Amino acid sequence: MSLTLKTGIQLMTDSREKTCSSCATTFKCGGNCWCNDFHSIFQINSKAGCWCRSCLTNHMKEAINEHMRNLTPDKIKAIQALGKPTVLIEEIDYNLNEQGALVFSGWNLLRQGGCCGNGCTNCPYKSI
Repeated sequence: MSLTLKTGIQLMTDSREKTCSSCATTFKCGGNCWCNDFHSIFQINSKAGCWCRSCLTNHMKEAINEHMRNLTPDKIKAIQALGKPTVLIEEIDYNLNEQGALVFSGWNLLRQGGCCGNGCTNCPYKSI
């Protein structure tokens, strides 16, 4: 499945049972599907079929990590152009620390458009 940085895509509206093309897990899909939250981040190659939430999250993390390597001004602008996320996705935009507090990802912090000055753990602005 190829992933391309994207600022918008038509969302899935049909409803049915599907099988993950990556791990063969069966899952329900449709209507206001959870995968629509991911589509505002990357365009997904529709020929690859649908993925379950776990596989999609893992593939998105890999794509984001690859995209975040060797940040250039153009990559930073492209990420910032996505704007602030309207829905935060665990493992993509944040993780929970041992105390249960949100720890924002560098990816999410770049999407905020600038450093907030609060010394965030994953602040990408320290290194750019």
